[in-house]
Amino acid sequence: MQVGALWRLAAVGVAILWLTACGGKEVNRGSIAGTVTDINGDPVVGARVWVEGAGETLTNINGTFLLTDVPEGFKNVRASARIGNQDWTGIALVQVFENDITRNANILLCPTNLQGSIEGFVLDPYGRPIEGARVFAGGPLSSAMAVTDKNGYYRIVGLRGGYDYPVVASSPGFLNDKKTVTVVAGQITAASFALGVASGVVPATPANLEAVVWTQPRGVTRSSSPEMTNALEAIKRLIDPKRAQRRAISRVTPAGSLIEIDLTWDYVEDSRRLGYGIYRGRSANPASVPDNAIAFLRDPLADLFADLDLELTPGVTYYYQVNAVGANFDPDTGAGASDPSNNASATPLEPMSTFSSPAHGATISTASPTLRWDRLNGASTYQVILFEGFPEINRDPLWPADLNNPGNSRVSHPNNSTVYTGPSLQPGQTYYWVVVAFSADGRARSISPLWKFTYRP
Repeated sequence: MQVGALWRLAAVGVAILWLTACGGKEVNRGSIAGTVTDINGDPVVGARVWVEGAGETLTNINGTFLLTDVPEGFKNVRASARIGNQDWTGIALVQVFENDITRNANILLCPTNLQGSIEGFVLDPYGRPIEGARVFAGGPLSSAMAVTDKNGYYRIVGLRGGYDYPVVASSPGFLNDKKTVTVVAGQITAASFALGVASGVVPATPANLEAVVWTQPRGVTRSSSPEMTNALEAIKRLIDPKRAQRRAISRVTPAGSLIEIDLTWDYVEDSRRLGYGIYRGRSANPASVPDNAIAFLRDPLADLFADLDLELTPGVTYYYQVNAVGANFDPDTGAGASDPSNNASATPLEPMSTFSSPAHGATISTASPTLRWDRLNGASTYQVILFEGFPEINRDPLWPADLNNPGNSRVSHPNNSTVYTGPSLQPGQTYYWVVVAFSADGRARSISPLWKFTYRP
């Protein structure tokens, strides 16, 4: 990314807001990358994603997508999938920049007949409409967005009914206004906002930045079934239950990535905040180098950023910082942004080997099999997880019953085997098992392939 790219993105977003909102001439083109998920935050594989007049694509293993050659300006990115016997759809409004990738187009799908909308006006302290204001509705994993027209009017469509949404109106030079809005399927809920003038305010510095890195098994990163995608997510949630609770996510890379680095920070209410700057470097304090900016996350509700860049490499230590961009941000000087957060670092582990004993798909006759795998450089401990059936979201493992009391299902490196001591295996049953390797600090994890065996005494 060019020097000062974060500030350029933020500045362009402010300077051309009114032009794109009013339908200025579109000549230059960029790209859009993002993620399609369902209401539970699970990735939707094979969803159709398109921008009218700019082509279409399908989501891959991570639910991620890439649209290229899209005219610059604000664009509605639409997605659809047939799930069960229902049509699921979603929409996200994103801003496309010339010769750049907009990397946070996150689309939430839900059944069409369960969708509702929010509409209203955004006004200044004197009751005048604010054109180009952004209104965010925070969902379980990402925020839906709309931009106000010259009358200050906005509408957010495609929201799942039956939920309360935190809704924030935000515009440069003004303090945010926030409300909680209940969306009802098949109805339009009214919510209007009055923004106070911001003067000399700087948002609070993001606190307690943390980084957790996942290395996925080889062979399932480019294309895979939805079932395998959900199985990997189920395993991640067993290790890190907070994954299912996070509200905002921004997938950086459209291709199925081998490495995922999740950044999280404490969410605090702050009417001064427009969004966040994300920095990554090979040494501490990456925010001190403008060229280390990898994204401007224009979402005041965000508390998570997932870096899935294909350039992420096992064994390399990456440092991250996040700062908050304020309502009075000055792109020429950088004034109006908070100080950078604390440093968070992540060193990805290598992928686990495909070797297993019993071999994948084997039939065994012993009720207490010895499970073996290859050692992994950089690993400190290994956690074996065995399922009675294919892993799914919210399916508890058979062994261990409690990951906080793992018994001999967790072993220390260089040990690379353990004897199964869980509940009795049932004749004719097929069992699935996986090994998760952890670094010494527990923040780097590598997931093995998903293996299976059938017990026939």
